[in-house]
Amino acid sequence: MWRRAFLAASAGFFTTSSVFLAPKDSGRVSHPANLPIEDRFVIDSLGQVKLAAVFDGHGGWQISEYLHKNIKDRIEVLSKTNTNWDQVLNSAFDQLESELIDLVRGSYKLGFSSVASVGSCATVALILDKYFVVANAGDCQAVLVTNKNGDIQGINICQIHSSNLKVEQQKLAKEHPNEDDIVRCRSAKACYVKGRLMPTRAFGDFHLKHQEFNNPDKLSYVFGFKRSHIENFTGPYITHKPDVQVRNIESGDKFLILATDGLWDELSEQQAAEIVYNAESPQKAADLLLEAALDHAAYDNNMKRVELDGLPFGKKRSYHDDITIVVVSLNS
Repeated sequence: MWRRAFLAASAGFFTTSSVFLAPKDSGRVSHPANLPIEDRFVIDSLGQVKLAAVFDGHGGWQISEYLHKNIKDRIEVLSKTNTNWDQVLNSAFDQLESELIDLVRGSYKLGFSSVASVGSCATVALILDKYFVVANAGDCQAVLVTNKNGDIQGINICQIHSSNLKVEQQKLAKEHPNEDDIVRCRSAKACYVKGRLMPTRAFGDFHLKHQEFNNPDKLSYVFGFKRSHIENFTGPYITHKPDVQVRNIESGDKFLILATDGLWDELSEQQAAEIVYNAESPQKAADLLLEAALDHAAYDNNMKRVELDGLPFGKKRSYHDDITIVVVSLNS
C-alpha cells in the first residue's frame, strides 16, 4: 500500500531507459544488480541550465523514485524567486525531505513499518556556462575530469558521507557521546550508523531521524515491526542536508561524472578520469565506465566476465551494487 502511495504521488513509472528530454552533450547508463534496481537518474535542462542527478536507493526504490520524478519541478519553482543556485539546491533538498516524511508518516501509522527504513543518497548538479554547482548527500560522487598541464585528473567535488570514514565516525561520536554503538563496524569497509545504515546523509531513513519512526510502542514482529527499537534514542543520527560546492569551469575541464557508489566501489576517481578522458562522446564515456566497473567486479570475485553477466538480477547483488552513471560535457 505504501509503495502505491509513493507511485501515486510521483505519477508515473520509471524504467532504466527512460529519461526526460536529454541534452545531446550528456550520456547515461544504468545497470541493475538488485531486483528491482534501486538507482534512478535525471538528465534535463532548466532553460540554459543543465540538470543532472543520480539517486541511490536503499531498503527499496521508492524514495529514489520520488526524487527522480520531483527534483526538476522543485528546483524550477524555487529558481523563479532565487537565482542563487546553491541556495536553490539546499531549499529543494529541504522541501523534498519534508514531502517524504509526510508520505511516510501516513503509511507508518497504518503499520507498514518498513517504509521508515527506505532511503536514498543523492547527487544533483546544475551546469551553467561558466560554473557548476553540485549538492551531495551520501556516498554517490560527482567527479570532475580535467587536464592540468597535460596531467589528466579525476577530482571529487563534494564530501562523501559514509560511516566507513573516520571523520564521519568522529563527528557522530561527538554528537552522541554516550552511545558506544553509534557506529558498528563488521570490517573496515562495512560500518553502519547504529548498526543499520552506511551513509550518514540521505533522504528518508526516518527510523534514524525521528523517534516517532523508532517503533516507540515497541511492537513486535507479528505487527510488522522487523527492526529492533533503539533504546535511549537521541536522533537524528543522519541528515538529508547536502554538501554544496560551486566550481568555475576552466579550460582543461572535459567531463563531469555523476555516479552511484556501485561505480566507485569498483573504480577510483583517477581511474575513471583516465578511462573517459579521450572518449569521443559523453555516452561513450558512460559506456566505458560501466564496462570497466563490471570487468573489475568480475575480477574481484574471481569470475569470468561472462559468468558475472549470466547471473540473474538479484543474485548479482552479491557481487556488485546497482551502477548508474551520468556524464556531462563541459566546455562543449
